[in-house]
Amino acid sequence: MITVVIPAYQCGHFIEQAVASVLAQTSRDWECIVVDDGSTDDTADRASRSRDERVRVIRQDNAGVSAARNLGLREAQGEYIIFLDADDSLHSTALERLTAELDRSKDAVAAFGTMLKKLADGQPQPGQKPLARQVFPTGDVLPEMIENGFLNVGQMAIRTEAARELNGFRTELRLSEDWEFCCRLACIGRFHFIGPEPHVLEHRLNPGSATRSLASRLENHLPFLNALHQNAVIADRLHGSGWRQHSRASVLWELGRVNFCERRFPEARRYMLEALWLRPTIKRFALFFISQLSQALDRPLVNRLRFVNLDDAGSAMRGKSD
Repeated sequence: MITVVIPAYQCGHFIEQAVASVLAQTSRDWECIVVDDGSTDDTADRASRSRDERVRVIRQDNAGVSAARNLGLREAQGEYIIFLDADDSLHSTALERLTAELDRSKDAVAAFGTMLKKLADGQPQPGQKPLARQVFPTGDVLPEMIENGFLNVGQMAIRTEAARELNGFRTELRLSEDWEFCCRLACIGRFHFIGPEPHVLEHRLNPGSATRSLASRLENHLPFLNALHQNAVIADRLHGSGWRQHSRASVLWELGRVNFCERRFPEARRYMLEALWLRPTIKRFALFFISQLSQALDRPLVNRLRFVNLDDAGSAMRGKSD
């Protein structure tokens, strides 16, 4: 059995869709635990409407997404576990395919697939890389995970015993708590990629999310970097490889990208150049050049550097016409 844990805070508008995506699974051997993180709206009531005995709603005082995930982890009865955000949804075959891979591959602590990004109104984000072209590392992914943090926890199933061995997520981190968790998980076992199609997760991009509001400032990323850089297990696995420098460069590059997408161009340029100085790569040089050209033309040339106000405005206009 697999446990789907859905941490939920003020998600009354979305929670029923997340739960419905679990109810629609081709696999029937699952339980779903919705952890209401002190919501003051109707999140808990809406999550309870399915009347399916496999769906449980438990409540806690507001303590953040990591604490909610950890409560779900403690309550889980499944051999495997997946953490699904309340505004996201699963492909109908996700649980069947992920559990089959973990059943087959006893050396794997996690199995994962691809993700589709959707705008706040549910429409696909324009310009995404086609699923068939999405390629991920498989096996020992620690070096790639440290440098790129390439997974959303909603697109991966994990052995529950392994997640408990790690004591779940670090509740003191406000950003990149899932990246830090995945790095620790990659230290103790292999990750298996189940293939690009169909996708596993539909991830909703919300313009007003707390994560987006925090992600543009360096100081908000430092607790994550400190937790990563002070991890003795990672240091023992990757000693002498410059991994601390590489992970800092990745955070700085993402800061540059986020600020660019928010049209804060001087900050974006500064962070991107610092990342290039720490970890120069051909891809980053190319994207930096594209960013400068995009700024001059006042239009995005690649999806990774898409101005967020275009998506926000598009969602708003479509919402008015519905």
